[in-house]
Amino acid sequence: MALSFSAPSQGSGTEEALVFADGFAELDALADDLDVEFGVQNWQLVSNRDADRVIEDLGGSVPFAVFAISADLPQAIDGLAMLIRMASEAGMTVLLVFGDISSRSMHRLMREGVQEFAPYPDKEGGLSEAVERLRLVRTEEVLGQTGGGGAQRRLGRVITGYGAAGGVGASTFIVNLAWEIALATKKEGRTVALLDFNFQYGSVATYLDVPRREAVYELVSDASSLDQTGLIQALSTCQDTLHVLTAPRDALPLDIVSPADINAIVRISREAFDYVIIDMPQALMNWSEQVYSASDVFYAMMEIDMRSAQNMFRFLRTLKAEEMSLDKIRYVLNRGPGLTDLSGKARVKRVAESLGITFGHTLPDGGKQVISACDQGVPLATAAKSNPFRKEVARVAKALVAEQGNPALAAK
Repeated sequence: MALSFSAPSQGSGTEEALVFADGFAELDALADDLDVEFGVQNWQLVSNRDADRVIEDLGGSVPFAVFAISADLPQAIDGLAMLIRMASEAGMTVLLVFGDISSRSMHRLMREGVQEFAPYPDKEGGLSEAVERLRLVRTEEVLGQTGGGGAQRRLGRVITGYGAAGGVGASTFIVNLAWEIALATKKEGRTVALLDFNFQYGSVATYLDVPRREAVYELVSDASSLDQTGLIQALSTCQDTLHVLTAPRDALPLDIVSPADINAIVRISREAFDYVIIDMPQALMNWSEQVYSASDVFYAMMEIDMRSAQNMFRFLRTLKAEEMSLDKIRYVLNRGPGLTDLSGKARVKRVAESLGITFGHTLPDGGKQVISACDQGVPLATAAKSNPFRKEVARVAKALVAEQGNPALAAK
């Protein structure tokens, strides 16, 4: 078939997308699909040698840029990363269509400004769904820039909890943090959702005694078609105060969801709730970067032992290797030393210095009351209001709410 545009340097002024696909193995099939998605006369094929000039000339008037790559070659990845960054800086919304490339290359390209991506060739309708999401992203960007006539839409704050090692208390902390935020903001009409992303052995449902719904499996297995109605149907409610996405009843592989699925779940949750609290598994998955990037605050919890310290070092080294900012991380030490434990405090100081971090919060050992509350499925604010662990978590929650100030709304 004939490509829709054979003169890449000449724009008709009606293009909806510029397409950069030098060396893409499935170019003919992709061109057929792009004719369907954008219209035969509404996209323009651009060779990489003309890319700089075309992006400079047309970038401000063409809303979308589609980049296609088949092979994971360092030189090709380097060149594509530069073009994606140029298109993003020119104000274009970027779609990446890819074949057989590594997750590391994928992450690098995503960081350069890719808003949506689609494997190709893929299941029937995969590219169409990606283009639909791309148009939604573009609409949200434009509305955010123009104010959209003054209407309001919710854009909830994402707060994530991650334990550097098993048993450090990250799930206990994040569950009670979500509950304290819900209590602190309930009178103001704000809503809070707690999402358990440990799809294998998540314990949020146990700690809050809420039912695990069958709809959770459907949500995580087909998140690309998720809307607010589908999300709400999958959530359980804890005492009419906190909305909870539990882990499924059966232990599922952590890679049952894709990065695009996670993006969809987090995006819809932010639109539906003022606060979105996420409990992460310890294992780092191909979608972990999506959660980290979406988070406004990322709590990394550890204990003062060698196992936790080594794992925290590995976690931070992974983030640095991926060139991800550490600014959003707040380090939490659980079961910290007491006021009179001078040797314990000295050890904490040494560990923090060796990791190059500062502990923003030190949580005391809550003892058997914490274990009992988790086993009973009751928040500590109800089961043991005066527990020292609960009091510190409540202080963390109040500080977060104070940071937020007004309800999480953005102009639409």
